[in-house]
Amino acid sequence: MNCRIHAYADFVEHPRYGRGPRWTGMNPRGDLSQGVYLGWHSRSDERIPDTAIEANTDRQPNATVPVTHYFDLKRKCRDCGRNFIFFAEEQRYWYETLQFYLGADCVRCIDCRLAERDTKRLRERYETLLADDHRSDADNLDLAEVAMALIDSGVFGTRCLEHVRCRLNSIPAESRVRRHATFRDVDTRSAQRLHEGG
Repeated sequence: MNCRIHAYADFVEHPRYGRGPRWTGMNPRGDLSQGVYLGWHSRSDERIPDTAIEANTDRQPNATVPVTHYFDLKRKCRDCGRNFIFFAEEQRYWYETLQFYLGADCVRCIDCRLAERDTKRLRERYETLLADDHRSDADNLDLAEVAMALIDSGVFGTRCLEHVRCRLNSIPAESRVRRHATFRDVDTRSAQRLHEGG
């Protein structure tokens, strides 16, 4: 068992399910004539033996052919290239609780999924602030901080540094917002990045 666990030592750790397979001792073979269907994205070379759990087919949304069992599946992240497991329990949660379409597959590790979610949240915040024609000094600081985070994560190019500087410079010298630690941090980081040429 230890060597089986060691084989997954470099896999991305999931905060809920861990890093290695969750052994159940169940290992059904896909056979429609026997009423066993494992799903199109559960290829035999990806399935981790002895990790299957039974599905509740009544809870799967609009399934033409319901998936009867979920296996822990080996995956390689589309974004970072690291190995991870798409856990059987996670699949059950996706397809039976969240009601995802059974054809939906997991192509990113948990770290990249969380980063993508954070980026989406930042972009939405940025667009909301940018659309507001009546931004306060605090809003302008927030806009500059969010833009800087998007630059740092590579979502926005360094040409947006000028926009960050413009937002910061729009805050009057007498404004209390200029005394915030956040203002000093964003001001210093953006000025330094501009000085270094992005």
